[in-house]
Amino acid sequence: MKKCIRKNAVFALIVLMVGTQTAGCVATTPSAERGGLFGAGSGAAIGAIAGQLIGGNTKATLIGAAIGAVVGGLVGSYIDQQNATRAEAAKKYQYDEKVAKLEVESASATPDRVAPGSAIDSSVQYTTLSPNKEQQVAITERRVLVGEQESFDLSERKVMREQGTHTSTAKVNLPKDLPKGNYTLVTTITDGQITKTSKTPFAVG
Repeated sequence: MKKCIRKNAVFALIVLMVGTQTAGCVATTPSAERGGLFGAGSGAAIGAIAGQLIGGNTKATLIGAAIGAVVGGLVGSYIDQQNATRAEAAKKYQYDEKVAKLEVESASATPDRVAPGSAIDSSVQYTTLSPNKEQQVAITERRVLVGEQESFDLSERKVMREQGTHTSTAKVNLPKDLPKGNYTLVTTITDGQITKTSKTPFAVG
């Protein structure tokens, strides 16, 4: 009976963890907080409770906390912010409502010099518009690190966007064995028909 209750409680906590982390990774206001920090913190707390329920001892609690922090951190690695509504973006670009429009307006990598294995914040701002005013747009965001001899896929995700201008910030981890030197972060945004790319230089050393 106790095992059954524990299993049900753990299941409920897992559902709570997923819901909490999903809410933590997306924000649409200028005061958006980093989802990764929120996700890792709350994930660790919920994981610790789950560990205690499963094992009933300190070791199980610590293991649960560690797993929860990893899950929370992974889920919360993006921040999303809508900078302009469809009407505002359409006015800016004098949009004629005839064909879809996709424009990458800016991209950055912070900091611009890092050590191998460090994390960088990769931000890109872009506008997406469609003749159908109510239609959401399926966007694919891809970030690739290009060096002199090889390239590394850093992140890729698909997201449904309201029309308008958006900023997407991803915290990405560089390979620990990455050679020192100059690199280019290539950020590609596509809606399946239009593809736009932005290149941001930074250094590893």
